[in-house]
Amino acid sequence: MSLLPILSTTPMDATTQVKQRKTSLNQEDFLNLFVTQLKNQNPFDPLDHYQMASQIAQFNSLDSLNRIHRSLENLSEYQASMNGLHAAGLIGKKVEAQRPVLSLNQGKVSEGYYQLSKPGQVKIAIYDGQGQLVRTLEEGMKDTSRQKVLWDGKSDAGLKQKDGRYFFQVIATDEKGQPIPVEFSIVDTITGIHFDQGIIYLDLGAERVTLQDVKAILSPT
Repeated sequence: MSLLPILSTTPMDATTQVKQRKTSLNQEDFLNLFVTQLKNQNPFDPLDHYQMASQIAQFNSLDSLNRIHRSLENLSEYQASMNGLHAAGLIGKKVEAQRPVLSLNQGKVSEGYYQLSKPGQVKIAIYDGQGQLVRTLEEGMKDTSRQKVLWDGKSDAGLKQKDGRYFFQVIATDEKGQPIPVEFSIVDTITGIHFDQGIIYLDLGAERVTLQDVKAILSPT
């Protein structure tokens, strides 16, 4: 079929036309276009039933996609709300998170742990927030059981370090000197939560972690 051209009754300059140009059609645009097409069809060559059914099917598909999109948005908002409620319930609880960060507060060091995939020689390096090495701990031979990072908050020279965040690196090697995979974690109390660009962050000692970093919620001791 052929369609009669749709002419504007209001003159517009090129700038106005560019401003009003759209890059995509929404459901309302599709419906308006379809109705306009019916109004302006050539009476001697009307839109046949097959073409009409095809365009109605396209309209229904667009409507279904819009409904699915709205449902997914609602589901995402609901999930974010539930995650926020869950995170708020963690405040004051002791949790284990997969982070190699220790907190030093008034000479007290938070709990850090590591576990080897197989027995080997272990050395632990402690770094400050600027990445400077402050302490090296020679741990000797360790098995595959869970081990605690035993740092007293002092440097290799025996000087007390200031409060803040400290990173630990576990270096493990087997009898052939080959590196051994190591899992590490920290244990501390959640003191607050923050939201940033849709992501929930938990204040864990001097560190900030996400819900995905939390490995376990521990029973009070």
